[in-house]
Amino acid sequence: MSDSASTQSIEPSKKKRVAPGSPEEDGVITCPYCGDTVPALAPIEAGMRIGLKEHAKLTSVPESVCPGCYSILAKMVSRGTVLRAEAQAREQNRLLLWRNRVSLVKKAKDALAQKNFAEAAVHYEKYIRILELVYDKKAGDLTPDLFSSEARRQEMTVVASVYWDLMRIYDQSPHYRERQLVAARKLAEFVRFTPIYGHIMRKAEILTKTAKNAEAYRAFVKASNKNRPRCFIASAAFEGYQDPAIETLRLYRDRVLRKSRGGRIATLLYYRTSPSIARLIDRSPSLVRRLLRALLRKVAKLASKALSKAPSKPFSVSIRR
Repeated sequence: MSDSASTQSIEPSKKKRVAPGSPEEDGVITCPYCGDTVPALAPIEAGMRIGLKEHAKLTSVPESVCPGCYSILAKMVSRGTVLRAEAQAREQNRLLLWRNRVSLVKKAKDALAQKNFAEAAVHYEKYIRILELVYDKKAGDLTPDLFSSEARRQEMTVVASVYWDLMRIYDQSPHYRERQLVAARKLAEFVRFTPIYGHIMRKAEILTKTAKNAEAYRAFVKASNKNRPRCFIASAAFEGYQDPAIETLRLYRDRVLRKSRGGRIATLLYYRTSPSIARLIDRSPSLVRRLLRALLRKVAKLASKALSKAPSKPFSVSIRR
């Protein structure tokens, strides 16, 4: 190998002006990265500098460093590339899992229709686990707020239906009592935000008397009633779905009714009488709920006109919904 080839990667820096007799007088220079004195510096090429800034997150990189620092920086680039590749692989895996979740639910529904309960439970549990992996959650830590956006609202309904099916599947054997109670607890968290709330509640109330493990259904009904939104009649009519009409009626309550003595009395009476009315609505045919929804939307339009004339600041006294 020629002398020119052997010195291609090492480039001595220009000598600085130094005082006579100092250590740097004989060509010894200081590495700008570590501060050690060395006879020569190795240049850092443009590609390596970009890699250090992108992968190693270094804000500034010197043009040349000592051979020891050069070796360390080179490893940092390699490690950063590996970490970035691993992160990309994780994201691709999450995307693949997310796409496969739909087929798992379909397989579970088919197995359930054929009364293959064990296979259906396996597919459903895999679906739940996929959601936990996608959202970086531990087992059992899925919450409704993860699906609160409009784009994820439909997924929340799927989650609720999966927990409902798991409750019914685990009711087949007393050995799965604990799993059934877990599914009941999670179902109570999710179902109140979905349009299937009324349907599930009616089925569950029947099963509190006829199921093999009626305790799980009683626990679910109790938890669901406790967590139910306090706009009772409107929520029952819309079966738990947060229709814009419900929010308009709530705003009318806060900004108009609660600002007058008569309005506060009317609100208090509503909260005392509406739970029993809501339970009747839950058990009513779907036609009754459709008619009530149409009526409430008309009332909400009238309330919206009143709100446009009312002050925008809500009433300061907080009353539980």
